[in-house]
Amino acid sequence: MRILLLTQWFDPEPTFKGLLFAKALSRRGHDVRVLTGYPNYPGGTLYEGHRIRGMTREVIEGVHVLRVPLYPSHDESVLHRIANYASFAASATVASLFVRRPDVVYVYHPPATIALPALALKAFRGVPVVYDVQDLWPDTLAATGMVRNRAALTAAGLWMRATYRAAAKVVVLSGGFRDVIASRGVPGGKIAVIHNWADETRIQLSEPSPARAQELGFTDAFTVVFAGTMGPAQALVTVLDAAEMLRPHPHIRFLLVGGGVEVKALTAEAGRRGLENVTFLPARPIEEIGEVLALADALLVHLKDDPLFEVTVPSKTQAYLMAGRPILMGVRGEAATLVREAQAGIVFEPERADQLTESILRMAGMSLDERLSIGAKGSAYYREKLALDVGVSKFVTVFEEARLSKPRLCLAKRLVDILLGSAAAAVVCVPAAIVAVAIRRNLGSPVLFRQTRPGRHGQPFEVIKFRSMTDARDVAGDLLPDGKRITRFGAWLRSSSLDELPELWNVLRGDMSLVGPRPLLMRYTEFFTDEERLRLSVRPGLTGWAQVNGRNTASWAERLGMDVWYVRNRSLLVDMRILLMTVRRVWKRSGVVVDPESVMADLDVERRDRSAVK
Repeated sequence: MRILLLTQWFDPEPTFKGLLFAKALSRRGHDVRVLTGYPNYPGGTLYEGHRIRGMTREVIEGVHVLRVPLYPSHDESVLHRIANYASFAASATVASLFVRRPDVVYVYHPPATIALPALALKAFRGVPVVYDVQDLWPDTLAATGMVRNRAALTAAGLWMRATYRAAAKVVVLSGGFRDVIASRGVPGGKIAVIHNWADETRIQLSEPSPARAQELGFTDAFTVVFAGTMGPAQALVTVLDAAEMLRPHPHIRFLLVGGGVEVKALTAEAGRRGLENVTFLPARPIEEIGEVLALADALLVHLKDDPLFEVTVPSKTQAYLMAGRPILMGVRGEAATLVREAQAGIVFEPERADQLTESILRMAGMSLDERLSIGAKGSAYYREKLALDVGVSKFVTVFEEARLSKPRLCLAKRLVDILLGSAAAAVVCVPAAIVAVAIRRNLGSPVLFRQTRPGRHGQPFEVIKFRSMTDARDVAGDLLPDGKRITRFGAWLRSSSLDELPELWNVLRGDMSLVGPRPLLMRYTEFFTDEERLRLSVRPGLTGWAQVNGRNTASWAERLGMDVWYVRNRSLLVDMRILLMTVRRVWKRSGVVVDPESVMADLDVERRDRSAVK
């Protein structure tokens, strides 16, 4: 599979899905290319050995990288940030029209402007987009105060909704992100949760020599380490408050390692308070951070107490788990859940210095063996649930599903649906009216049967058919089985497929297509295998490959397998073939079972019974 990684930041810049990700995909046999900018993050100045020019190509450890010009900046100026983001988006959009066409484009967000070249690839070259959301916009812009203008935040929100709709798959780093994005109209079946991993190749966790430990500022004290960005989102004044409360415990200290806009203010405040139990170290290369983690007695994660951060998982969480050291987690939501599930540390409420103090005293009071056991549980959890190989396997599955979305084919099919569907509706409108009158006389009202079925990505919609059964009920008031409610007239409607005519309205609305997997009952979806769930990645159809190859006489496994075959092999020619075969089968009434329940169990019943036997 040809995969294009579209990211504004790539090695040698620090990034979560950079060279490590590209190489892991390449090792699995995929042809991976990268479209990125000239390295300038996080300082906003070009890295040594680079200068802004036109598009340049390079190969980094076997990975082909195309760099495009941008305005280098990453300071606190909103205008400079906009210039940085917009310049890369413009350059990458131009470049996207000339790179070798990939099978799928992976997009790393933020910034939101990264969607522009991705949408160009989809619109002009028919490339399906996998959009990896690492930061919720406009939520983060508002929470961090980067953007305060309400109109700008509204525009950013509208842009993100359009981007999510255009993407074949949306990947998020937590279940909380999934819930937020789903609440904004993105089908749940389109969203995949794939947790981030740590930079396993560059974080070396071997404990350094005593001399090196002393050089880094480690003593015999119990040391709580915070390693990472120090900005408003981290709310590290809480750490200073806790340090003040811990003055009576000189054997406990804090070591804060990293850079960020709050470093100067925090350092000055610690000095003003005379906090000798707090030490600051400048940001270190990722290759050197492992020794700091390995020397820590406890590792601290902390974010501002804001609803936004309840749905995220700070990236340092994975590195801390991998390091095998006990974690102090001051974040609500899924990050806290991970630590609890892993039994890897203590969770406390964010911005509660008293709780942080209590948690530290509790952990410092444990024996060394107890702390090592907690750390080992976290490390094992990381390897099993969050490691690079685990995440890459999930991404490959997502890429395969996205590749099957075939954007150009979807557009062509929609045009065919509208044209043929409109023509068919015009032709059958009179016969349909006659059928409606006959139903009213034979079965009563209502004439139409409506039922919620799963559409594309599993989104529910209301399918409309002509009614073919009575409302006969037993003495308890429950509907009788289908076989006892189908009259001779209803059986004729089903065998002639005339009951399906109103579904042309579903086709014209966009709920369904003329050709696709038939929409089954909502309750069946939880019993699909992972492979069978592919049938939900396309619009359901009036007719499909399974309907012209057995209709109701095939087993569930055969029918669902044929649906998956159609998803993997669909084309306009295949659709035309299915439509012609459908006309012939309807004319001959072959493969028709008026009451399917009489020859096979419902899917949920069949598979639940099998599970019970196992």
